[in-house]
Amino acid sequence: MSSMDEFIAQIQRKGGPAYLNRFEVIILSPFEANADIEADRLTSFKVQTLTIPGKNLRTTPNENIYGPTYEMAQGLTYAESVAMTFYLSTEHFERDFFVNWIDMIIKPDSYNLEYYDNYKRDITIFQLDRQDQKTAGYILKDAYPKTVGAIEMSQSSSELGTINVDFSFKEVIQTDANGRVKNSGYRPTTSTTRPSNRTQPSSPYGALDVI
Repeated sequence: MSSMDEFIAQIQRKGGPAYLNRFEVIILSPFEANADIEADRLTSFKVQTLTIPGKNLRTTPNENIYGPTYEMAQGLTYAESVAMTFYLSTEHFERDFFVNWIDMIIKPDSYNLEYYDNYKRDITIFQLDRQDQKTAGYILKDAYPKTVGAIEMSQSSSELGTINVDFSFKEVIQTDANGRVKNSGYRPTTSTTRPSNRTQPSSPYGALDVI
């Protein structure tokens, strides 16, 4: 088998290549912001572009050693927000949808702040194959719109109108095609290699080396 044939075969084993223009987004806003669930469906359908956030380890240098320092894991971080771009209808329905959500979070007349549990919602993103079947998914936990972007108009432009919305979120959870959570718990594999606990005498500087 040639290298190219093997490469294609390996990709096909996992469902083929991911086409980044084939995806589905499910956004459900609070009922107090948009009472008609049809508004959620219409807005979700208008997503033009989005970013699935990565997952990062926050590290800190270990300086309590002799010799060169090195980085140690300290915590887990995600991007501060997730950006989505929506096609804009002539009634600016999509902008109203997210402004209603923000106005529910902080009341525009009194500036009172709503309870966090009342305005956060999960946003689900699915990768689709060429037959529009779901193949993988992501859940943005506890998401809500943080910024509704400006609308730029120009007499010289004939482009379709869009609006950018940044979402704040708590974490990203990966799912399978059916929405079942992957890696829901850490299950360490039992090692068949017995670790060595042999110690060496102290160095001239007093540090004890452990192998």
